[in-house]
Amino acid sequence: MRTTGAKHEAYEEELLLALDEGLISQGEAGALREEALRLERSPLELLRERGRLSEDTLVLLRGELSREGTENGTDRHDRPTPNSSGPEEAATLPPVTPGAATPSPITPGTPSPSGGGAIADEPREPVFPVPGWDRYQPVRFLGQGGMGLVFLAYDPLLRRNVALKFVRGGDPELARRFLAEARAQARVRHERVCEVYEVGEVQGRGFIAMRYVDGQPLGQLAGSLTLEQKVLVLRQAAEGVHAAHRAGFVHRDIKPANILVERTEDGGLAPFVMDFGLARDWRDEGTASGAVLGTPHYMAPEQARGEVSRLDRRVDVYALGASLYALLTGHPPFTGTNALEVITRLQSDEARPPRSLDKDIPSDLEAIVLKCLEKERSARYDSVRALIEDLERFLGGEPVLARQGLGYRLRKKARRHRVALSLGAGTLLVVTLALGQAVLARGEVAERERLSRRFTERVERIEASARYSALSRLHDTREDRKALRAEMDALEAEVRQAGPKAKGPGEYALGRALLTLGDLEGARTRLESAWELGYREPRVAWALALVLGNLYREQLLLEVERRSPEQREARRRALEQRYRDPALAYLRQAEGPDVPAPPLYVKALLAFYEGRLEEALTHLDTLGNTQPWFYEAPLLRGDVLLARATQRWNQGDRPGSQADLTASHQAYAATISTAESVPDVHYALGRLELAALVMELYGQGDVLPHYQRGLESLSRALTAAPDHYRSQVLEARFHRRLAEQRTNQGGKDVEPLLEKAIASARAAQALAPPSARVPLELAVTWRLWARYRQQQGLDPREQLRQSIESFEHLRPEDRDYSFFANLGVTHRVWADYEGEHGGDPLPHLDRAVDAYLAAIHLDERQADAWINLGSAYRERASNPRAPDAAGDLERARDALDRALTLNPSNILACFNGADVSNQLAHRRRDRGEDFGPDLEKALALYRKGLAINPKQPQLHNGLGAVLLWQAEQLWEDGGDPEPSLAEAQKSFEQARELAPQHAYAYHNLGEVRLQRAVFQLARREDPGPDTRAAVELYRKALELLPGDADFWANLARMHDVQATWVLEQGGDPRPELARAEEALTHARELNPRLANAWRYLGEARGVRARWLARQDKAPDEDFEEAVKAFQQAMELEPRQLEYRLAAGHLRRAWAEWKQHRDADSVPVLKQGLELAEQVLATRPRWARARALRASVLQALADTNAPAEQRREWHNQAREDLEQALAHNPHLGPAWRNQLAALQQPVGGPPVP
Repeated sequence: MRTTGAKHEAYEEELLLALDEGLISQGEAGALREEALRLERSPLELLRERGRLSEDTLVLLRGELSREGTENGTDRHDRPTPNSSGPEEAATLPPVTPGAATPSPITPGTPSPSGGGAIADEPREPVFPVPGWDRYQPVRFLGQGGMGLVFLAYDPLLRRNVALKFVRGGDPELARRFLAEARAQARVRHERVCEVYEVGEVQGRGFIAMRYVDGQPLGQLAGSLTLEQKVLVLRQAAEGVHAAHRAGFVHRDIKPANILVERTEDGGLAPFVMDFGLARDWRDEGTASGAVLGTPHYMAPEQARGEVSRLDRRVDVYALGASLYALLTGHPPFTGTNALEVITRLQSDEARPPRSLDKDIPSDLEAIVLKCLEKERSARYDSVRALIEDLERFLGGEPVLARQGLGYRLRKKARRHRVALSLGAGTLLVVTLALGQAVLARGEVAERERLSRRFTERVERIEASARYSALSRLHDTREDRKALRAEMDALEAEVRQAGPKAKGPGEYALGRALLTLGDLEGARTRLESAWELGYREPRVAWALALVLGNLYREQLLLEVERRSPEQREARRRALEQRYRDPALAYLRQAEGPDVPAPPLYVKALLAFYEGRLEEALTHLDTLGNTQPWFYEAPLLRGDVLLARATQRWNQGDRPGSQADLTASHQAYAATISTAESVPDVHYALGRLELAALVMELYGQGDVLPHYQRGLESLSRALTAAPDHYRSQVLEARFHRRLAEQRTNQGGKDVEPLLEKAIASARAAQALAPPSARVPLELAVTWRLWARYRQQQGLDPREQLRQSIESFEHLRPEDRDYSFFANLGVTHRVWADYEGEHGGDPLPHLDRAVDAYLAAIHLDERQADAWINLGSAYRERASNPRAPDAAGDLERARDALDRALTLNPSNILACFNGADVSNQLAHRRRDRGEDFGPDLEKALALYRKGLAINPKQPQLHNGLGAVLLWQAEQLWEDGGDPEPSLAEAQKSFEQARELAPQHAYAYHNLGEVRLQRAVFQLARREDPGPDTRAAVELYRKALELLPGDADFWANLARMHDVQATWVLEQGGDPRPELARAEEALTHARELNPRLANAWRYLGEARGVRARWLARQDKAPDEDFEEAVKAFQQAMELEPRQLEYRLAAGHLRRAWAEWKQHRDADSVPVLKQGLELAEQVLATRPRWARARALRASVLQALADTNAPAEQRREWHNQAREDLEQALAHNPHLGPAWRNQLAALQQPVGGPPVP
């Protein structure tokens, strides 16, 4: 139990840390100490309540205290030992065993987060709030703040540590800020920003899963760093802040405590920017409340004044400078006895130059720091990127821009050459140079303005020529564009000739020219270069907004092809982060007379990008037709209406969607009437027809009119610009989509359409830049062609090879979630083909798993990725040669459970999850374990899927298959299988009603009939009516799908059953056996490695050998042929116990024939006994296996073995058969006579 002294010690630790972080001054420390002791409250908690630090900073500081306590050995007797039973941290990513002990709730006497002993009268350390959560496994508590609790946890699925933050309490505002932080941080993707893996809710609690950074706050680490290391670490952290700015966020709470530094394996330093709790989205008007949020010591003056609406990225420039100041001098720029004093000082006082505190600080570095700390925003670095570049100049020994001017540069060179200058000469030189610099600066500004005007006039002439071409009648514009390109080349030469001073305006003019020529990527590169060079006029912002906005519109309006809600949402987020958010940031800076567009159009564009579609249309209505030549306005109207049509269609509003499509068509038509020779407007109309085609594809199916109109529009686009590669890509999609519909409907003329699609895509690839991702379109088309060939019973491997080759042509930087997800699907298709035709599917399944894991690494929030991963694991587990089938099934279940967590209404997740549970039930059954829970889960998931959508035939077929297997297991345990059989039959009939042209329902109905026939055969009843009905059903299935080897094998099994009945009735089974062997020939031709086919061949040959034995015509070779077939089946699927059981029965029949001929039957009987023992070793209670062993032992008891041995075999046989019939009375008709014989002792009277 902790004493009062221990409590004081803990408070002192917190006070020292607060002083070290610059949160309080020495003068404040005494008053805070007294108040903490008087209130018995943590000093850090008191600082948080006063707004002196954020919630996440509190978590980090407490985590640091906890680490210090551990490193210094404090209270080790209270801490877990290395052999503790709790999960260890995944420093080397070890798996945490399911069911292993997790850290127990902290009780009095357990260490506190700060590293001391427990406080008996203080609140307990928080318990992990989601007990029994299989998604994440708790390792230890890290810390807490006003917003949430943070735990170190282990992700068993992806095998990594995560930091889990849970929102605390029920405050809606707290929850809002918590989710705002998650959204902010998740949208900033950069190696120097702590990555957010997942945002979600579990058991009513919001949570964020983030990268676990095993490091220290920069402020704590600073004392051990050299000056160069401090600068390098801050520069790297600034890269992360710059990434946040590019995503549209200002951090507003940069300080050393919010930069965690991790040691890399090579001893380097890797900083991570943390704590986005105060990050402000530039788009979020609601945050501008005037509240002073942040840490006063690192706060810019405008932030301290509460001018939230005016805060921009230069706030973070100030904070980075203040942080560097603290790293160099040991304390922040301004201190005071309280927060108000600090805020007052930073408004009025100038920060003491760092060199006045430490002469060893380089003057260049001091200049950088002081430029960041300028009170006027305009005097600071304009961006964090500019600060980074100056820090790089310092590290490289180059002159820094913080000390601009010729005089500074000459002094820098003088110091390098160590030229001794007298004080008087130096003073005169400085004054002279300062005056010269002022004159030179004015001259440079004037020259730059002259060049800017000159370049703008040139590019405006290019734009005017382009508009004349656009407004002309439809014609081939290549000559027009060639002339425009020549003008641009002349402009580029003029820019080069003008030298460095023309670089910014020149890059802008060239970017604007490329935009006019339709080269969006080239325009973006030039315009961003101009912006980075400091040329940041509103017109540059407007041009950048147009480029990024056009890229966003193009991708957004093709999203109708994405049917999965999760995929649409993930794609929307990615597009917003990559294109829309920076476009909006530029658009907000594009104001004034230099913007060459009507103000109402700019407002409409802004509303469209922000998703306010009705408002965008209102602005366009107000704009009207006041500028008839401005065709961009009706074009935007068409885009807005198409976006709304797609939105309404996804919401199930078909009439509203159709109305918007019609209105969008009218807007595009109006655009074309003005700008006939602009390929993009014809392309836009083609894009609309593709959207309408996709809607019809999933609707009433009348796609041909849209296909024809779409190709007509694209033909006009290619007339205007034969090299318009986007139109060629869209052509390829039209052909592919129509081919897809015809494939699904079993139609003809599919391959000619696919040939056209490939030709169009290849033509586009020859013209398109690498960023256009045309290889992905080719890869998907080749895969569709492969699937079509597979359905037709043809070899698809050449098409699959072409598909994978196309994937490989995509640049590494373009390999996003969609790339890996599609690559995984292609490998799955190839694996399916190999599995169906006797090849080895495992290499392709391995590659599919790798691809899906890569997709999940890029985006864990998409249910489809988890479904695909689970399906691949399931398929791999079902392969007889799977290296870790049990592990794959568990991984499949985890992946599909994750998919259902992300989207409980996902039918595909229900279907695949049910199939995995069914496989787990089979596996547990074969290991003699309780399979009931897995069987029930499979049934429940199929029924859940049907509750969501009862019109899915696959779900009815899946449910029927599980019910059929359930009937079989009930029969094996002596129960009544008929209710389950009847329910299975009903499910298959519903599947047949929904899809009468699908073969599987007919096949499955044949399976019900076959199973009934098997039960009848066991009861010694005539199975004829059911076997004949099964034949008709199998024949119908084979008419629809003649290339399915399993169908042929099951047809053969049905003939085997009928042949067995005929044999047992004393008839000639050869006609049925001939039919069975004919079917098996088809099956083995289709798939030579189909184990079932070899099993049924063994049974057919066994029946023939038994019949020949009854005719006294059977040589050993007949039985040996049957044995070979069974052996092949067991080699192909060694885990199938049914095969061993059937092979054992064959040897029992062979031994009986040998005994009849007075031949030695013992070797064959011992083989049969070994097979029975192998089965019973796994399933010791299986009645049919016990009956087999009893039969073999009974035969052994009739051999010439010693009397004692014979008696032992006899007694064991009787015991086995009694237990078998007790467990499954259905076996009675077949085995009752043998039991009666066994109830007589060897050579004696009947047993009483």
